Amino acid sequence: MSVIYRLILVAISRVILLVAVMPAAAFVKAGTAKLLGDDTPKSQGRLSLDFRRHTDRTGMLITLITGMGWSKEMNYDVSKLKRMKLDVTLISLSAPFAYFFMYLLLYNISGALYGLAPSSFLMASLFRVLRAAAYSGLCFGVIDLLPLPSLDGFQIFYQFSWPKFRRWYFSHYKKIMYWSNIILWGIIFIELITDGEISVIGVIVTQFKRLLDHLVFCHAPWDIPEKIVKVVFGENWFYFVD
Repeated sequence: MSVIYRLILVAISRVILLVAVMPAAAFVKAGTAKLLGDDTPKSQGRLSLDFRRHTDRTGMLITLITGMGWSKEMNYDVSKLKRMKLDVTLISLSAPFAYFFMYLLLYNISGALYGLAPSSFLMASLFRVLRAAAYSGLCFGVIDLLPLPSLDGFQIFYQFSWPKFRRWYFSHYKKIMYWSNIILWGIIFIELITDGEISVIGVIVTQFKRLLDHLVFCHAPWDIPEKIVKVVFGENWFYFVD
């Protein structure tokens, strides 16, 4: 029963990721574009916290199943931006930074709530759900910074790339996009198949987590009752309270 209960908590955390964390990042990105002069995302309904505005059905399904997926691609018009390189960079950074902010927010909220009642199954369950959703959001933010088309990290790299690279990119666009997707999904599925034993993303996420954890002030109590550890957290309970 405890295994089934933990699986239910995992499913709830992924729902929170889909309906709260991912829409928040998309909302911030659309808002940044609007502030910088491009109302294209707003006209497409993306300046909203309604997850239905940002959901890609296939990406949503894969996120629910694996914990990793994607939302609907956001378009913006660079011709409306006054300082193209700087503005594209700011727009591209906005979503990852929103994920990092949501990580800090949910980590602090979960720690503060659980600290009120460390012997409560409800608070322990809420703690695990929020922290799992926050950690997944952190992974999304890190992945989005990778210099792979069509991630935001590549958009930043492209703005400061040399002309010869740009010509090569446009002349081989379809092939580059194909192999970029293969590489990205290869990185993700290797982690899933090996249960994190081989994880390119995990190495990078760990460094970001160490940096961001300096801003986590509400930590989990260490005197968690053994019955809660067994039912709610399982053997990997240090993963959540660390």
